[in-house]
Amino acid sequence: MRLGLAVLCIMALAASASAAQVCQTQAVFAVAAHGGEFNHPLKEAPPLGVIKAALEKARGELKAGARSIDVVEEIVRTFEDSGAFNAGRGAVADQAGLVETDAAIMDGDGQRAGAVASMTRLKNPIVAARLVMDADRHVLMAGDRGQDYVVKLGAVAVPASYFIYSGKVTRKPVAMHDKHGTVGAVALDRCGHLAAATSTGGYDAKVPGRVGDSPLVGDGVYAADGVVALSGTGWGEYYIRYNVSKDVADRMRYGHQTLAAAMKADLFDVLKPLKADGGLIGVDAKGNVAVLYNAVGMLRGYATDREAPVVADYAGPSESAPRGK
Repeated sequence: MRLGLAVLCIMALAASASAAQVCQTQAVFAVAAHGGEFNHPLKEAPPLGVIKAALEKARGELKAGARSIDVVEEIVRTFEDSGAFNAGRGAVADQAGLVETDAAIMDGDGQRAGAVASMTRLKNPIVAARLVMDADRHVLMAGDRGQDYVVKLGAVAVPASYFIYSGKVTRKPVAMHDKHGTVGAVALDRCGHLAAATSTGGYDAKVPGRVGDSPLVGDGVYAADGVVALSGTGWGEYYIRYNVSKDVADRMRYGHQTLAAAMKADLFDVLKPLKADGGLIGVDAKGNVAVLYNAVGMLRGYATDREAPVVADYAGPSESAPRGK
């Protein structure tokens, strides 16, 4: 009898733990993704199909109760694997012909975060960032020794030949760079939790060892439940100097600005006068989405419980249907 009760208790605990992984508290959910901004017209057809397919899958998963942290990791991992963006397999090389990648992920539930920087042989930097976050000891791991640590945690290492642009050295001045985009995703799940993820290869022909905003909490990535989740793309040095993502969140939290108004303030009032091109995607606690940029264009898209995935590169939707302030 006691054994039977013990088994039932274990089964109940297991069921409870499983149920905790499913988010169905509210009907509202939203997701957005980007494949980088650009300051010159694109010479090739943009990979909008990759973005749309990822959003379609994410929308179905969120509807079924997936957690936002899992969804943003999956989207960014898909982009890294595709080779179509400046992240993961498609990451550009530095002045020495070496691919160095950065990534970060942040869970608005408890504002947990994990990040990696200057990684040279990771298949999926965003997975490594998630492993750092879940290990719950540090936030940012960098360089060879940090890379050894995340590989021990379970990150997959690959040879340099895995990266499309490995060994392809370019020496353009920074101002002439055509490819310096980043990938990212943000989501609100049906538990009301927000999450964000960002991954990049940085600038092509960057100085070896350069780290941009993507792995830095408050600069290229930020998420806080009850406020907003953000992922940035653009001239990372300026995102670092002005703490762009955190500034947007603070404008919303303390200045009571809407998501779109706060993003516009940083992109156009702060960055644009400095000739610092960039873009942001964000989702707030009510499920409002904004995907804005101050450059020529940005590969972007979003989906919500009320709207099927929409994607764009130049002109096109920049905000979801409003739900209220």
